Amino acid sequence: MGRIWLCEDQMARRPLMVNAGISLYSFEELCYYLYQNVESVEESFFNELLCQWLAEELDRQELSQQLLEGLEQEKSGCWCLEQILNEGGFYNIEQMNAVLQIAESMEKKTPVQRAKLRGDRFLKSAKYQEALLEYLKALEQESDLFFQGQVWHNLGIVYARQFLFAPAAECFKRAYETGQQTESSEAYLLALAYRDGQVPDQGGEKMKNLLEKLQEKKEAGDRGGYEEKIEEMLQELRTEYRKSE
Repeated sequence: MGRIWLCEDQMARRPLMVNAGISLYSFEELCYYLYQNVESVEESFFNELLCQWLAEELDRQELSQQLLEGLEQEKSGCWCLEQILNEGGFYNIEQMNAVLQIAESMEKKTPVQRAKLRGDRFLKSAKYQEALLEYLKALEQESDLFFQGQVWHNLGIVYARQFLFAPAAECFKRAYETGQQTESSEAYLLALAYRDGQVPDQGGEKMKNLLEKLQEKKEAGDRGGYEEKIEEMLQELRTEYRKSE
């Protein structure tokens, strides 16, 4: 059973809006939000508006002043996070060390890398719309093909988990074209196989057999045979799809 926090301190009349659909009314909620979302909280979150909210709405004057002085000295977001969580005292030493380590590692990454990590976190939590937006943000700013391939692949997973196999197939295709990873080509084949229910039962059984042979080639280290089987499966899917149109 998880822990239950009772909000015993002052409640805000005006909530702190942290993102679409989430409003914070107490210091306990602020600490919980920061701890649970350390990978997705931008450094810009720690600003004068937050300090003003802490002082005026929650009567946390000392903490507010401490954060303001830190911001003037250009202290990092990780430092601000530590001050807030220490003030709350809700987490033990091990938990604090773990969350601060994550925060420090995030600060060393580029904005594009952080966008992908936020997308990965949203994907893991089945927050597909949020993941989609973060992945698109990363694709707009990054030119490295291998990185783009990773993002396109995960974007395909976002669609596939919602049974949107047509856009999923397109994403996996783009992932393979840019990243050249075999997992993307395999995912592309599977997405095509299920795209809009276009592959009939007989074709689906044939695809299952091809996938089994593909796995055998892969496990045997037969690179040439593996690539040939990939092309065979692609041709099979193209034929079945044309028949269904």
